[in-house]
Amino acid sequence: MPTYHYACDKCEHEFELEQKISDPPRKRCPKCRGTVYRVIYPVGHILKGSGFYKTDYREEDYKKKELAEKKSDSPTVEKKKEKKGKKAAKES
Repeated sequence: MPTYHYACDKCEHEFELEQKISDPPRKRCPKCRGTVYRVIYPVGHILKGSGFYKTDYREEDYKKKELAEKKSDSPTVEKKKEKKGKKAAKES
C-alpha cells in the first residue's frame, strides 16, 4: 500500500498515512480538524543491480558517434564551400 504525506493548512501539522490507491484522500487534520492537502514529492527512479542488461544503457562510443553525426548533419557555410570545391576537382 502506498504511503501518502499530508500537511494541514491551519496548524501546519504534517503526517503520513497508508492508504489504498482507490481510497479517497484525507480531508481533516487529526490534531485540529483543519483542512489538509496531499504533499507530492519528486521521486528518483534508479535502476541498479545485476538484473539489468548492458544493452539497456547507451555506451560512451554511441554517444560520441551520435554527437559527431549531429555536427556533420549541420554543415556550416565553409564546409559547403569545401564540398563544392572537392566535387569540382573530382569532375575535372
